[in-house]
Formats: sequence, C-alpha cells, structure tokens
Amino acid sequence: MKNLNKDNNSVKIIPIGGLGAIGKNMTLFMQNDEIIIVDCGIMFPRDEMPGIDYIIPDFTFVRQHRDKVKGIILTHGHEDHIGAISFLLQEVKAPLYATRLTIGLIQSRLEERPLKYDPKFIEVEPRQTETIGSFSIEFIRVNHSIIGGVGLAIQTVAGTIIHTGDFKIDFSPVDGEVTDLYRFAHYGEKGVMLLLSDSTNSEKLGFTRSESSIMDKLSDIFSDSKGRIIVASFASNIQRIQQVLDTAQKYNRKVVISGLTMQKNIEIASTLGFLDIRDDLIISFEEASRLTNKKIVIIGTGTQGEPMSALARMAFGTHRNFIAERGDTVIITASVIPGNERMVTNIVNALMELGVNVYYDKDEDIHVSGHGSSKELKLMLTITKPKFFMPVHGEYKHLKKHADIAESLNIKPAHIIIAKNGDILELNKKHFKKIDKIKLSEMYVDGTEIGDVASDVIRERHMMSTEGIFFVTAVISQGMPMAEPELVARGFISHENTKIMSALKKDIEEKTKKMLRERAAAEAIQDFLQRSLKNTIYRLTRRNPIIVVRVIEV
Repeated sequence: MKNLNKDNNSVKIIPIGGLGAIGKNMTLFMQNDEIIIVDCGIMFPRDEMPGIDYIIPDFTFVRQHRDKVKGIILTHGHEDHIGAISFLLQEVKAPLYATRLTIGLIQSRLEERPLKYDPKFIEVEPRQTETIGSFSIEFIRVNHSIIGGVGLAIQTVAGTIIHTGDFKIDFSPVDGEVTDLYRFAHYGEKGVMLLLSDSTNSEKLGFTRSESSIMDKLSDIFSDSKGRIIVASFASNIQRIQQVLDTAQKYNRKVVISGLTMQKNIEIASTLGFLDIRDDLIISFEEASRLTNKKIVIIGTGTQGEPMSALARMAFGTHRNFIAERGDTVIITASVIPGNERMVTNIVNALMELGVNVYYDKDEDIHVSGHGSSKELKLMLTITKPKFFMPVHGEYKHLKKHADIAESLNIKPAHIIIAKNGDILELNKKHFKKIDKIKLSEMYVDGTEIGDVASDVIRERHMMSTEGIFFVTAVISQGMPMAEPELVARGFISHENTKIMSALKKDIEEKTKKMLRERAAAEAIQDFLQRSLKNTIYRLTRRNPIIVVRVIEV
C-alpha cells in the first residue's frame, strides 16, 4: 500500500461500507496523519446467510490506524449508520459527534452491548461548526425519515467536501424544519471540491413526496375502520409515529405500544422533546383489554416481516396480548427493503386470510421515502456546484444512475468516480482519483460471535436449509460390526420412506464389512463412507445433504 501521508496537500477518502449495497455505511477521511470517521452502520444479511444476525464493517484498517482517529461523526440515527458503533468503540476511543436524538439512540444501543469505558459524546446542532483535528466541519440540517439528520461541510487541505448524508428536500415537513438549502448553496458559491451525495432514490423521477402528505390518508383509514387499527412502522421514524398518535387522538382512540425497540425509541424521543404525546393517550395492554376494538390503536414493528416483530406475532397467533382477527385494519407504513419481500408477503397473506384489512403498498399513500428522488439530487448538484463528484449510499445501479444525472448537469465524466468499498481515493486541488485499495472482509455478527465467519460455515448452513443433513453412526469392535448402523435423516428423506433408508443402510453395512475384511482402521472407514455416500444418496434422492459419518471403535 502506498504511503497515505506523503502528500500534505491532499485528503484521502476511504469508503469502508455503503457502496454497492444498502447498509453498512462508513467512510474515512484522512489528512495530515489524522482520520475522521463518518457513520458506522450495519447491513442486514442476505437470504443465503442463514443464522447471521447482521453484517458490520471491517475495522481492520481502522484498527491499524486507531491512534490517528480524531473523531466519529454520525449523520443520523438509522441502524445502517449507527448500528455498528458499539463494535467500533471497542477498537477506537474517539469522541462521537451527533445531534441530540442520534446520541440518545446510540446510548440506548450501548446499554444492550456495554463498553468497558464511557465514550465521550459531543452534541451538535445544525449550522454549528466543530474543529476535529485538522478538519473543520459544519453540520447542515437535512430532511430524512428520522429527526436530527445532518449533512456535512468538511474543510480539508484540498478544499471543501460536502457529504449530504441521507437526505430529501421536504418543503412541508411534520416538524417544520426544512433541508438547509441556503448553507449548501453558500458552500457552492464559495467553491466545493467534492460532493458525496445520497443515491438511494436516483432511479425515481421527480421529487419525493412530503412526510406530511400521508396525514390525509391516515385520517381516511382511521375514519373508515370499525375495529382495531394496527400500525407497523420503523421504530426510528418519529415523525411518522407522531402522525399516528395525532390521528388516534383525533378519532378518540387510545394507543398501545408493542415491542421493546418501539417502546424504547418512543420513550427516548418523548424525553428529548421530539414527540408530543397527549395525557392518557398511551395505555397498557391491560387497559386496552377493557376497551372495545374501535377504541384501540396498536403501534409496533414489523414493516420488514421480521419473524419476532409485533406484527408477525399478531399475524401468526403468537403475540402474548393481541391476535389479529377479522375486522382489524393493518397499516404497514414503510417500503420493503430489497431482500425482505418474501417475509413481508407471508405476513400480508396471513393477515388477509384472517379477514384483516391490510394497507401495505406504496400506492396506498401510507408511506413516503426519506431519500430524495432525481430532481432533488439534481438540485443538490446544481446548488453545490462541485468540481468532483462521488455518488454514495446505494447499490451499483443507484450509483451509476446518480453519476449519469451529474454528467447531464455538465460535470465532466473524468471528474466522476463510482467507487467501491475499500478504494483509497485522493483529492487535491488538481485531481480526484483512485490511488490504491484495501482488502475488506464481510464481518458477521453470528449470535455471540463476531468476525469473519468462514465461508464454508455459511455454505454448510445454506446446504442444511436447502438440502438437509444425514447422520451415520457405526460401532465396530475387533474387526466386526457391533450392531446395525444408526441412520438419521433430516430435511430431505421422509420418515415414511423406508425403501431409501433400507437401501442406504444395506450399502453402509456392505461397505463397512468389506473394509473391515481389508483390516481398515475406523478413521479410514469413516472417510470412505463419507465420500461414497455422497454419490449413493444423490443417485437415490437427487439431493446433496450435509453428510456426517462417525465410526466408533470400542
């Protein structure tokens, strides 16, 4: 790897996550032998990763340069931006800079995974400037689907870098706080060297609708509903929760909060003054049991079909307090994250089979995105007028479309880089280019284990879930079988299929006796059966299960 500090007139940008896939956002900025980190989030596992809870950034490079880290900046409180902070803080002791709600959410997460020390939090507000090492950073208010989102104007030795964070341009937000276009335009007039901008909705035309636009639809649904209303929302979408609470108040319904995360976030937001909850609006499960259904609203998680979420448990009859029933109305007020479609569909189908009225599609006007669409991205590019551009936060198709938008606004193609995680990019007064790359691994949180779970472990889990598993136990003594081999099949042979099991048992007995006559050791017999059974099982079943053979000599 090249010497990253040899040029005192350049800044290095190193994306650790957030490019090529949604989630795991983390970017390093490095100059004068100092590093600042922007965001540190998780990514949800793909379907082919059974047993994995979530994926976190690879901290190897940060660990190697931990003494250079001067600060950690969090643009907002979504899990894909703060979810891995507890793991990062085990590697790096640096102050955290964030707005009030973001700090509250991080502190709540740290209670679940405590550190051995108390990290330093520095609360910031929009239009506040902080000096962090040799960097000077202004925090700029942006609209998003969570309160407290900020973009960044980073003053570096190479000039101004704008990092938008996740953003949209909402001219009528629920809290009245609009994206600070003035500050972005201010830097555009002064001169922006590099823009890093949210690409999530780059393929969507026009402007993203205002968060306040869903209020009328919520009101219509509440007005028409004669039974209970169950609202599934992201626990972090405080403005959406506020609208549900206000609508419940309007129609004289009481609200029950279901789910620990939802309860925690509402408590945090309320304590910090971000939620206005009227007296006696929120009630307990016990109090709700004494009310008629038409007086109850339940708010919980489950927008992504999570099996243990409040909505899933109500749909499948495993919730301790509420079971969905005919006459209920369910509102899933979020878009589906790619990869979660099947789980959401399963819940919607289960609810509909029970006779529940379900509102779940984006065309129902019950959800708006927190990310800007193409015209908002054009506006950001137009007012910041960057010399160089790097689309961030999205799959490759989102980054490519955003790059095309920039090119259509006369940013030179040579000045646009679609980077990959691990790229080391150099910015100075003259150029912006890739100069090197660091190797990154996918780091999994797997129960209590954290790290680079070997690919063969993931492959075996996937095989077990799709092909099944086959156990063989054989006991030998003094060159003779002690008993019939014991066979156990799970996930690929029906217990009633005695024909195949008998054929396999006969095959194993014959091969074991043959090798014993040849005076083979138990280990050699075990290895031979392991290899030969693969072909035999495939010939009989057309399946490739995991095969576990144990030959025990007594």
